[in-house]
Amino acid sequence: MFESILVPLDGSTHAEAALPFAKAIAARTAARLILVRTAQNPSPLGDVTYQQQHHTLERAVDYLALMSDDLIAQGFDVKTGVPYAGSAAEWIVEESQFRKADLIVMATHDRVGPDRWVHGSVAEGVVHTSSAPVLLVRSHAAEQRAQRFNAAQPVLIVPLDGSDLAEAALPLARAMAHTLHARVILVGVVPRAGQLVAGQVGAIVTYVGADLDALEAEAKAYLEASAARVGVMPGVEAVVRYGDPAAEIAALAEEHAAAAVVMATHGRTGLVRAMLGSVAGGVLHHSKTPVLLIRPAVLRPAEQPIQSAVAVPLTG
Repeated sequence: MFESILVPLDGSTHAEAALPFAKAIAARTAARLILVRTAQNPSPLGDVTYQQQHHTLERAVDYLALMSDDLIAQGFDVKTGVPYAGSAAEWIVEESQFRKADLIVMATHDRVGPDRWVHGSVAEGVVHTSSAPVLLVRSHAAEQRAQRFNAAQPVLIVPLDGSDLAEAALPLARAMAHTLHARVILVGVVPRAGQLVAGQVGAIVTYVGADLDALEAEAKAYLEASAARVGVMPGVEAVVRYGDPAAEIAALAEEHAAAAVVMATHGRTGLVRAMLGSVAGGVLHHSKTPVLLIRPAVLRPAEQPIQSAVAVPLTG
């Protein structure tokens, strides 16, 4: 499934937290690891000498050589690259395209809150422009968390909200399930009465609530139908939760020791994101489970979730 996995590094232990996850996936898929570190201009004014440029490039090359030698000794197929560029997000995406990487694995900071999960960050820029899926990981207990991909039957959580956008994550989840022999849990989160949700044309409305038994039955039927439409997945399960989408998805991921939460994202900005935040970011904020994001080109710009009793929470 994955043939080339790109891992952006910057020389910090924080960025290196992505390596255990990339290694775990590569071990299961025989993918090549591509380590890249930019040789960024050390001066924001651009007035650098040739010696300064050469020193910056040399440091990046030496660092990647050390990292790649260690991985090669462990049996991995490794390539390295040192682009000389300004914007980190741009060169990461450009390198992934140039090297035909079909997965980017990178660490991200947990900022002030879920509505600022990658606000203004490198990760945000990569997710919003990359055509390849991006696995965002947290640095806390990276080695231990990455081992979840090595389980005999890793667990993948796929949140669905009734929109075509959310369902765009299903083919990726299905392919990963077959490659990793994973168990897939489709989850729908029904809001509680009084909870803010996305209404028509980006409006923010208060959910008034309804018969919970009917809602759960409808949500369950929708999740099961979604699994059937995309094809047979091994060990697929449908779960309905109530409350805040990000918190419930994160809690489910923790309960099942999930390897990853697989989601499609639209990079929503503006009022909706400012008031409700990003569900993907909320999952990263509430738990340490990695989030695998795919941004389908055919669904850009963002779609609003279908307004129904089943699928009112935001996704991505």
